[in-house]
Amino acid sequence: MKKLWFVVILANIMLFSCSKTPIIRSTESDADKIYQEGLFYLEKGDLSNAENRFMKVISDFSYSKYEPFATVSLGKTYYKKEEYMSAITVFDTFLKRHPNHESAPEALLYKAHSYFAQKPSDFFVLPNPAERDISVVEKAVVFYHEYLEKYPEDKNTEEGEKKLEEAELILIEKDLRVAEFYAKKKKCAGVFLRLQHIKDNFKITTDKNLKRLEELNQKCPPKSKEEYFKIEKPEEKKETEGKETEKEEVADENDK
Repeated sequence: MKKLWFVVILANIMLFSCSKTPIIRSTESDADKIYQEGLFYLEKGDLSNAENRFMKVISDFSYSKYEPFATVSLGKTYYKKEEYMSAITVFDTFLKRHPNHESAPEALLYKAHSYFAQKPSDFFVLPNPAERDISVVEKAVVFYHEYLEKYPEDKNTEEGEKKLEEAELILIEKDLRVAEFYAKKKKCAGVFLRLQHIKDNFKITTDKNLKRLEELNQKCPPKSKEEYFKIEKPEEKKETEGKETEKEEVADENDK
């Protein structure tokens, strides 16, 4: 928790530093040297030293061309350290400050990764997975879609598409299991809602899930929303109201 608060404070400093007079403590070549050291440590898995190097570039060279790259690399360092909320905070700050930077696609992709990495690891194993909190997966799907829509030509789109498919499989699994629960209870309206949600938002591609979908349709044959929830169509409602009026008029005549 202390680490996250520190990252939040750092993010605020980064976000508002552009309104202050720059403090130049060393040369641009020093910033390059420290940044390259950070990349070396990051690649070697020495995440503490990598974090320290990137933080130094950000704090001492905030107006250097290396600062945006160091910020994204710092976020990736937190991601590798499994400090996902810290990573998200850093990526958010970067995207606010540098929305058009060449590293923006990578920052947005890793923001999505940071949400998806927090998914329940035992989702497909434990009973009642439909009851588990998968809001982080829903957020990941939103940001994967944003990444793919904004940067269709980015070099990492294949990775983004693969992760999006994995995330959507979890959401589909939740809907299918809830639908199967309703089918056992013979509550076909609940089945209808879940299958409609899948139809509107996802595309089922696996043979296993296609078979499950077919079995659900056999137990609860597809109907219209009006049939499931007894919602009158406008013309039917008007006809019903007309019949009710006729009944009232006949009743009035009989009373007379």
